[in-house]
Amino acid sequence: MILEKVIQHAVDAPNHVAIVDDKRTLTYRELVYGANLFVDHLETLAPRAEFGEKVGLLVPPSGGFAVAFGGTRWANRVPLPLNYLLKPEEMVPIIKDSGLKIIFTIEFFKPFCEQLNALCGNTLKIVFLDKLTWEKPSMMAMAQIAMNSENLKKYLKPVPPRAPDDVAVIMYTSGTSGVPKGVMLTNKNLESNAIDACTHAKFTEKTVFFGILPMFHTLGLMGTMLIPLMLGSKVVYQARFSPVAVFEAVQKHGIEVLIMVPTMYAVMAGAKSAKKESLASVKIAISGGEPLPVTLIRQFEETFGVRLLEGFGLTETSPIVALSVPWLFKPGSVGKVIPDVQVKTVDDNGNDLPVGVDGGELYIKGPNVMKGYYNKPDLTAEVMTADGWFKTGDVARVDEEGYLYITGRKKDMIIMAGEKVFPREIEDAIKQHPAVLMAAVIGVKDESRGEMPAAFIQLKPELEQQGIAKPSASDIRSFVRERIAPYKTPRDIYFLEEMPKGPTGKILKRELLNRVQSAA
Repeated sequence: MILEKVIQHAVDAPNHVAIVDDKRTLTYRELVYGANLFVDHLETLAPRAEFGEKVGLLVPPSGGFAVAFGGTRWANRVPLPLNYLLKPEEMVPIIKDSGLKIIFTIEFFKPFCEQLNALCGNTLKIVFLDKLTWEKPSMMAMAQIAMNSENLKKYLKPVPPRAPDDVAVIMYTSGTSGVPKGVMLTNKNLESNAIDACTHAKFTEKTVFFGILPMFHTLGLMGTMLIPLMLGSKVVYQARFSPVAVFEAVQKHGIEVLIMVPTMYAVMAGAKSAKKESLASVKIAISGGEPLPVTLIRQFEETFGVRLLEGFGLTETSPIVALSVPWLFKPGSVGKVIPDVQVKTVDDNGNDLPVGVDGGELYIKGPNVMKGYYNKPDLTAEVMTADGWFKTGDVARVDEEGYLYITGRKKDMIIMAGEKVFPREIEDAIKQHPAVLMAAVIGVKDESRGEMPAAFIQLKPELEQQGIAKPSASDIRSFVRERIAPYKTPRDIYFLEEMPKGPTGKILKRELLNRVQSAA
């Protein structure tokens, strides 16, 4: 299991730096000691008999999160990372669904937690990590930890036995569908995904990672905590995103792997201080969470000399399914599927589609696929086939060389006069316009054709300073017609000051539809 591997790193390389965050640097020895001490705090403040197995973690990317996560697993309890970008009232359904009774957080989130607790009838126990006592061990104790595994076993608490299929973490989805779901990921899910992703991307203990994605985001949890710590490598965390701070961290720590969402990369590429040497040590820049615009790939490579690499995954798949790497790259694809994971596409009747055929729903099978949704057996049964395939709801194709292409969401598909139209194709065309920052397309009802595509656009700031003319709706339509079939061109185009987005940065299309319906 991953925890045991982290403990072994503390034995083999006790002084190797594990984590650098905004406040401190932790060696592997200090990380393991902190997690061991957290077990004491947890058992004292929240006895299992009273507070149950689940432990809420409302903590930004940091050594504190890693200590609390590791300590929770060490106590054989289930961590539940909480989304601090939600409003307190939005988190209440998650608290109720999970039956959560205790939350470990930091002083910064005290007002949030007080509001949340009031909404929950003051039934929650809130513990502030920065108020707990974290005594450093004596030099003799440190030496005992460092000497060998035998002494380590004597000094530290034993790790309780855990089965591969035991739930290791519950990750609540952002709820873009309006219904938050607790995804149960097992020890086997997490360990297999970490090992297979490292094999695919050739990460080693010498790789230096950068972490800015929240840990309630599965890509942040896997890519910037579980993978680096399993390897025994170094990860640099920042709690708040700033392009200048990223550039400084890269240059100071020799960061080699960036894992971010496209909007972050777009801000970095547009920063006034951006230059080639800003990301000189970066070897792999992974983009996930939302589609990666082709224009951004070009802009980023021109600015920094670094190619953005798109990956694909879901919370339900731990999350990594496929990943582009510099030596396995095709424009437009999300790369090849990682080892031990299988994918296929099926038609509306559940029949397998041949290689290269687009329009089918993507199914995934492998040791990374979740155990199920917490408290939702019926919903779990809807997305899992009898023989273990997970129905993603994504529309995709796999080419003859094994590269995976995500072409849309099944539920977003627009049926226009009997023709299937996928919003992502239209969005990609719109995003090629030099004035466009973001674009989202939805289907709206039409009396003659059944549905028609409608586009929502957020323009880039300070267009005049960049020498770019502000486009009209007519300009956008003409631009799109030159790139895709004319019948797919959006009839209605809306310009927004800012797109409605969920906690992980995804555009909330249901809110866009509500706006259209309200206007109608």
